[in-house]
Amino acid sequence: MRLKCLLLALLCAVAACAAADKPAPEPENPLAQQSYEILRGRCWGCHGEPGKKAYGETGVVDWILDYDKLLKYGLVEPGSPRRSRLVYMTAVEGKMPRAFDENGIPSIEDSLSDEEIQTLIDWVKAGAPRWLEAR
Repeated sequence: MRLKCLLLALLCAVAACAAADKPAPEPENPLAQQSYEILRGRCWGCHGEPGKKAYGETGVVDWILDYDKLLKYGLVEPGSPRRSRLVYMTAVEGKMPRAFDENGIPSIEDSLSDEEIQTLIDWVKAGAPRWLEAR
């Protein structure tokens, strides 16, 4: 019995040490989550859904929900909507997202709403805080 108690105490101590080494999870940021939902709802169907490969200016962009790649490849420049390609393509040029006809051919552009664009701009201005992955 005493051995069981010692083993249980040891396991609890190991678990507590392991938990102390992990960084605390980032709190949910409403602006980041809203931006994630816009990208998932309006961009992921072409730029992320498995099996689909939509091209950007320099190559395939099939990772629109990969936060680290958005920053690495300059689609998002935290704090600077002006230098963020994502904002430029959606808000300034109005090239994205596009609508597709029944044959899968890009047709009349299907721009984001003013509210969706403003959310993305506000997210970038706020430093593009990381979102939590979909649950």
